[in-house]
Amino acid sequence: MDKKKIVVSLATMGAAGALLVGATFAYFSATGNSTGNHISTGILTLSITDQNADTAFQSEDLGTNWQPGEERLVNFDVKNTGNLPMNIRGFATGSWNFTPPAGGDKVSVTKVEAWNGLGWSSLGTGPFTGYFYYSSTGTNAGLWAVNAGDRAQLQLTLKLDETAGNEFQNKTFTATLQAEGKQINDPTWP
Repeated sequence: MDKKKIVVSLATMGAAGALLVGATFAYFSATGNSTGNHISTGILTLSITDQNADTAFQSEDLGTNWQPGEERLVNFDVKNTGNLPMNIRGFATGSWNFTPPAGGDKVSVTKVEAWNGLGWSSLGTGPFTGYFYYSSTGTNAGLWAVNAGDRAQLQLTLKLDETAGNEFQNKTFTATLQAEGKQINDPTWP
């Protein structure tokens, strides 16, 4: 066989091989879709209730004959009525049924406590002039979670200052409580 025929034969086989490498083959394939899938968001809600009850803590009679220097206990629960765990904080304020003289309303929150199942544990001592937090220190650190359906049982100690004078006689102080909840993984408060 001559060299020219060998070269042509090799070139022909090379071209046929290139066509085979570049050729496409048909295979079966399939595609599937899944639509209409849902994820629902949770609910973060709370209520302030009477201690160990589901009745609203509202328009409560906190006692009579309050005297300068005397402390009164205010017991209530903050119940998680949503379905997400939350951290809570609270604030207590109030007003008299008259305009107190210069020097303030003479009422302070001196202690905040939480029920631990055996007794009252201090969340800190005051006077509290701002928020108190449901944590071991009453501060915005080491916050305790309140799970869905659970409650934080709290007790505030209100004190009428020893310096409250005669102008406070036969008057009424109306206390207001506020509680706020946030998601346990959220570093900020509402």
